[in-house]
Amino acid sequence: MKMHLIALFALVTLSVACKQGNEPVIDPSTDGPSAPSTGGGSRIPSELVGKWSYGTFSPTNFWDYNGVYAGNAYEQALVFDFHADGTYEQYVINSVMSYNCRTEAYSYFKGRITVNESNHSFVITPTGGNYRGYYSCAPKSNIKRDAKQSELKQETMNYQVESGKAGIKLSDAEAPQGVRLKAISW
Repeated sequence: MKMHLIALFALVTLSVACKQGNEPVIDPSTDGPSAPSTGGGSRIPSELVGKWSYGTFSPTNFWDYNGVYAGNAYEQALVFDFHADGTYEQYVINSVMSYNCRTEAYSYFKGRITVNESNHSFVITPTGGNYRGYYSCAPKSNIKRDAKQSELKQETMNYQVESGKAGIKLSDAEAPQGVRLKAISW
């Protein structure tokens, strides 16, 4: 059940959004208009700045018929990198190994984050991203493409930062119980 919830949260993060009004799309690579204010402006609280990851992987490993390591049975990860300048990056990876065939889906988004410290929420506004799909047994199905404008959806999330900045819990309307992301560095 927990894996289903995590998979649902990852899919919700990619596909469900809350667009409010006619807010402008902000490209963090330009000096365009500032993000709409939801109480926190573009200031990111220091406790939220950094890399946060939720991830899981299977303890089962696969080797191909030649004895070469082929990967874990499955992996799933969600990573947010919140920057003090009001920008963010998001990474989602899902992979599975089945009958010696590896399937991977990798998504990357970047954009603006606006934090409302008073109610512990933030709005992410993606301005760009891409999708990659890898199918070892069906390479003609591999994809690598930029996200379409219609896929760049604004989303509102709630957050709780653990004391000592060891982790944060993210939740939204679709997954109110949320998931815990731990602080990481790379």
